[in-house]
Amino acid sequence: MSQQNATFIVQFWEVIFRFLSKLSVFFVVRKVVNRFLSKHQQHIFVEGWALGHLFLSILAIPGVLYIPYAWVGWAISLYGLVRVFEVVVYQVNVLLFDQFRQPNRSQPYEVLSYRRLIILLIQNYFEIIFWFAAQYVFFGQLFSFLVEGTADSVLGAVYTSFVVMTSFGVENISPSGVLAYTIVIAQAMIGLFMTLLSLARFIGLLPAPGTMTKEEQS
Repeated sequence: MSQQNATFIVQFWEVIFRFLSKLSVFFVVRKVVNRFLSKHQQHIFVEGWALGHLFLSILAIPGVLYIPYAWVGWAISLYGLVRVFEVVVYQVNVLLFDQFRQPNRSQPYEVLSYRRLIILLIQNYFEIIFWFAAQYVFFGQLFSFLVEGTADSVLGAVYTSFVVMTSFGVENISPSGVLAYTIVIAQAMIGLFMTLLSLARFIGLLPAPGTMTKEEQS
């Protein structure tokens, strides 16, 4: 599909997500760093950024839990939300709009590696779980948990975040107030999107088995 032949709805959301992608820390840092890196080094930088933030999201949970300064908790919480926003916008662009924006339509759209794409997607999925786990620790007073003390331990917070990410958390967590509901609804919607995206990526890359039925052979 060329941009000239695209429908209004496609062009509208492409513009929205192109703009949103520029509101991320990653966009600014990559724009500066790419001036000094080769194409191969740019790919390594992206991988290092994603892997580094995965480890950072894991460390964010004990950071919020054990560092007794409110400003540290606020900093981790706010950066975590910014990073989650960044990941979701990036994945939407990769899934829907990067191919659409390809300048040379005569050339097929290609990614560097399917395995790399899936690994980065899985990393992003778990990174979101860890960032939201830090939210449940920091804003623990806004929630009622089925298991008492869930938000008082690293594993308990990760478990709560995983439940919300995969099943809306209705059996494990009860939000109280606008902020609490916003956090749960946001993670549930992101979890649904990321789960569908992960399945689409995996299923689309699975090799089709051969068939002995003549009518099904192409």
